Amino acid sequence: MKKENVVIITPCFNENTTVIAFLKQIEEVAGKLPFLFEVIVVDDCSSDQTLSMLQKFSFVSENITLTILPLRFNVGHQSAIYQGLLYAQHLDADKFIIMDSDGEDDPEAIAELVKFNDYDIVNVARGRRKESISFQISYYVYRFIFKIITGKILNFGNFCMIKKKVLETSCHTSFIHFAAHLSKQKVKSTSITFNRLKRIDGKSKMNLTSLVHHAFKSFVEYAEELLMVFLRIFILVILLFFGIIGVVLYKKLFTDEAILGWASTMTVNLFTAALVCVGFFVMGILLLNMISRRNQNKTEIFVKLAEKSELLNQN
Repeated sequence: MKKENVVIITPCFNENTTVIAFLKQIEEVAGKLPFLFEVIVVDDCSSDQTLSMLQKFSFVSENITLTILPLRFNVGHQSAIYQGLLYAQHLDADKFIIMDSDGEDDPEAIAELVKFNDYDIVNVARGRRKESISFQISYYVYRFIFKIITGKILNFGNFCMIKKKVLETSCHTSFIHFAAHLSKQKVKSTSITFNRLKRIDGKSKMNLTSLVHHAFKSFVEYAEELLMVFLRIFILVILLFFGIIGVVLYKKLFTDEAILGWASTMTVNLFTAALVCVGFFVMGILLLNMISRRNQNKTEIFVKLAEKSELLNQN
């Protein structure tokens, strides 16, 4: 019986020995499984020895092959994942696992992910994390705000398994935040939970600033929902504004009562709030337009197979 093909996609940037240690961890798990694995390492134009180290590495297990996908220029973590998906869409496989190469995503989860056949998306939800208390608090605050705005619980990152049709959808629409993008897909999905491990070299690249940038990108994926939030706020503010105006005019024209002292201040504040909401609404429309234009640009920037050896020799 022919073994099923499984593709693992992992982006890396200036990882050096970390990515090699990660690949060995992958082999310890995948080498024992009855599947044929192709591991695609998307090198995001590393400026150190990462690429040359990858060139020298090879798996011992016969059921695992390594594909190195060097990018022509640095595009960032999420775009590197996208380039990996663009490449993988042409491969003969139906299960695609996406995970980070720094060791924080537990390779043991692979053995569980490949068992799922009836789900289009299987996310690896994060259990315990090994970050600082301040980072964990900020992360939970971000998740809370995300749930308030979108109604979704985002308790997972890039680590997941997706079926071919989800991969093709992701390639067609593109994204800037993979996890938020997956949370919007109207397909059959589930999740498993694994603890977030400590980075192999012990130096996490994610800090509070990176978390804020990461959060902004997740909200961009839900730009339409965010736009509706400001639209609802704008409608509420306008109703309050005209309500106060109506009360003031009624008292002035039809009664002898004094106009409340705070009425003018409240009116000005509500008008200002309405202008702010309109500003956010206009920016939201522009953002949606930018997203639409972005989705029309699906350029492959990885180096073709025929060009790889020349590029690797240069490094």
